Amino acid sequence: MVSLILYRRLSSMFPKQLAKGISRLLVQGGFENLDARTFIGFAFFFAVGAALVTFFLMPFFFAERIIHLAAATFVFLVSMGLFYLGLTMSADARARQVEEVLPVALQMISANIRAGMTLENAVWSSARPEFGAFTAEIKRMSADAFGGVPISQTLGDLPKRVASPILDRAIRLIIEGIVLGGEMAKLLDEVAEDIRSTQLLQKEIAVSTTTYAIFIVFAAVIASPLLFSVSTYYTVLTEKIGEKQASSGNQNTEEFMRAAQTQGLSGLPGLSGQKSESGIKASDIKNFAIASISLTSLFAALILGMIREGKATRGLKYAPIFLLVGLGVYLGFASVLEGAFSTFIK
Repeated sequence: MVSLILYRRLSSMFPKQLAKGISRLLVQGGFENLDARTFIGFAFFFAVGAALVTFFLMPFFFAERIIHLAAATFVFLVSMGLFYLGLTMSADARARQVEEVLPVALQMISANIRAGMTLENAVWSSARPEFGAFTAEIKRMSADAFGGVPISQTLGDLPKRVASPILDRAIRLIIEGIVLGGEMAKLLDEVAEDIRSTQLLQKEIAVSTTTYAIFIVFAAVIASPLLFSVSTYYTVLTEKIGEKQASSGNQNTEEFMRAAQTQGLSGLPGLSGQKSESGIKASDIKNFAIASISLTSLFAALILGMIREGKATRGLKYAPIFLLVGLGVYLGFASVLEGAFSTFIK
């Protein structure tokens, strides 16, 4: 109870418009019993805790304070984004489940109307357990309709609870038919057939774009990590060659420095004996490669979701797989190169 009060107080710093949007997503995702303010407060509390842990752990890995602050800020933003993304994906998954059973449900309602039922009774009788999330929505609509709410109003509230453009379009057509007094059974059959045609077209588009999807996956998961591994090892090889050359000429350099000091020339540029630390190191290339592979895997998953399923967020389920495979190819091929050329550079 104390934690709920804490979460609500933390969420009070966020605007009401954000709370309304989160509340809508909670309903669309099937979490209507969860308060939006509580969810926002918990997400903020978790994100701040993760950021603080990151901030206190960074000194063990990096000495620069700016990196500590940047890493903590990054973890905070990512944590908040993941909470929002989780809600969005839940709402989208629920919408897809409704879209899959919607044509069958509409045809069942049409059959009930042809059997002599009223529209309210036809909707109530069409509720089947195999419809999943749509069954609960049908029962809610029927309960409101039997309670005295006009059926057109209860149908109009359905798209607000399910984030599906296909459902929204179907409900608008049905409401228009109710208002104009059309033949509902025929209208429902035509809407169901139109939805099936749309879903079939989406599947055909996904099949026709398979070549593009394969190219994107190959470029992001295979080709890019291989090229990055070659670049990284080339930098490592260059550093080893430079160190070997420096060590071979180190004795001559020391003798030259002693002669210069005896003549009072040690203060001249280039004779201080200090090594220059400027330039790009192999570790910098490796960090850049890992960051690039991670971003490439993420955007490849988003593009794949857009091409195959018409929505970028639906491709996020591929992102962890792409990331693991890409990093595995990068690290594996880098180790193969190191083992193959280690005998040449010692």
